[in-house]
This record gives sequence, structure tokens and C-alpha cells, in this order.
Amino acid sequence: MNTETLSGTSAIHKKIKNQLIIVRRWNEMLHKRISLFNHKIIMNELITETEKERLIESILWRCKYQNNKIIYWREKDKYLYPHFLLPTDEESRVERSKKIRLITGELPRTFLLSHNAYELEALRFLAMWKLDDFDILKFLECTEERLVHSCFDSFCVDGECVGLSLVLLRFWNTYKPQDIETINSMLMKLIDHTLNNTSKIPSFYLWLTLSELADKSELANEIILKFSQDLYKLFQKGWIVNPNNADRYNPIRKYIIKNALSKLPKFNYLKDAEVIISNDGRCYGRFNT
Repeated sequence: MNTETLSGTSAIHKKIKNQLIIVRRWNEMLHKRISLFNHKIIMNELITETEKERLIESILWRCKYQNNKIIYWREKDKYLYPHFLLPTDEESRVERSKKIRLITGELPRTFLLSHNAYELEALRFLAMWKLDDFDILKFLECTEERLVHSCFDSFCVDGECVGLSLVLLRFWNTYKPQDIETINSMLMKLIDHTLNNTSKIPSFYLWLTLSELADKSELANEIILKFSQDLYKLFQKGWIVNPNNADRYNPIRKYIIKNALSKLPKFNYLKDAEVIISNDGRCYGRFNT
């Protein structure tokens, strides 16, 4: 191999490497935007129609861009991993991927939860704001087919499948809100497993999901009521705000507790409560009197 060939090969490798870096940054930016929009909804902040349209365009572009680039996953695990969105383009080696946090701060232990949550959170916004679009409906229907054929449909308890079932439940409540039977069945299995097993699930993601189901699910209200005193104490307790430890000290969790408790008549007044950062650097729930 001559010098010119080596130089050309090196240039190609460098170009591919730079493209992967750019794509990774795009994915990180998309994940941050998805988390931000979720947080704005949790905090009851306004999202403009322009902001919605821009997020939808970004998600659709990523879906179409990656659609033909994750063939490896479709052959390796036809139903277990995303078909349209992955946090990386290096789809042939999952070890090169980066696990990303759930929108509630928990860091998944497995790529199974991390990568599926990444896709389902994005598709959930498409279902929420643009369900009448043909391309979007196609993505959602293909994802539905994948999920129905996976172990999630039969409520698998291996590894982080339980945590993923929780993410799936929240997605399903947005995508198929009229499917009450499936939603209640999934919720009952999740609650039964949570109350009778020591295996960990993303607890604040659970409270987020229950707060969103409470308006139409008596079971969700019963669970919130069962743990209401513990949640109330957590809302009052000061948390040191530490961005390097988002798994424990995440202010958005105060809003999740507030939203869950305010679904109960006894704590309805918490709708007007505030989440503040005091001079001591701690995050508190404050009641307006």
C-alpha cells in the first residue's frame, strides 16, 4: 500500500470519526431537549406551538436518519431494542454507546432500559402532539408491533425489564389512552411486583407515571394515598442540589411529588405549592399560606 493510499484511508477514517462525533452530539442535544420539555410539562410551564413543531421536526429527522442505520439491532434482537432511535450511530457495538439517564434522573444499569427509554420518550411526544401525521403514525405502529412481540407484553421481571415496563406504560397512556384494559393490567402487575419484591425500579419515574394516571385510575390514587405521608415528608425535606449526583438530588423530583400528592383531595392545596432553592443551597417544597 503506497503513501497516497494510506493518506486517503486515514482521511476517510478521520471523516467517519468526525461524523460520529457530530451525530453523538445531535443525539445528546435531542435527549436534553426531550428532558427539558418533560420537565416543563411537569412544572406546568408553557410550551409554545413553535417549540412543539421544532421538537417534532428534530425527532422526525433523527428517526428517518437512523432508520436504515440500525439494521444490526434488528437482526440481533428483533424486538428488544429500538427500530428508529438509538443514542449512537455505532450500532454494531453496544459497548460504545453511552447509557443516558431517565427524565427523572435515574441512571439505568442496562442498555435495554437506557436505549428503549430514549426512543419511547421521543415517540411519546410525537403521539402527544402529531398523531394525525402519516409518517409519525407509521413509526408508532411499527413500535407498537415491536413492543407487542417483546417480553414487555407479558411483563418480564428479568433485569431492568420491570423498569422498562414502567416507561412503556407511560408511553402507552399517551399513545393509546383509550386502551384502559391494557393500561390497568400493566399498572396492576407493576404495583404488585413493586410491593412484593425487593428489586429496584426507577421510583420517581413510578410516581411520575402514577400522577399522570391518577385522573382515570383508582389504583393509581390508592398507591399514592398509601405512601402519601412518606411523599409529604420528602416534599418538605431539604435536598442539597448537586448536578453531579442527579440520581439523588434532582429538584424536578419535588415537582413530581407535588403533582402526585395534589391528585388526592387531602393534598389538593399542594397545587399552589412552590419548589425553591434556599440560601443554604438546598431544595425545599414550600406551601403558600
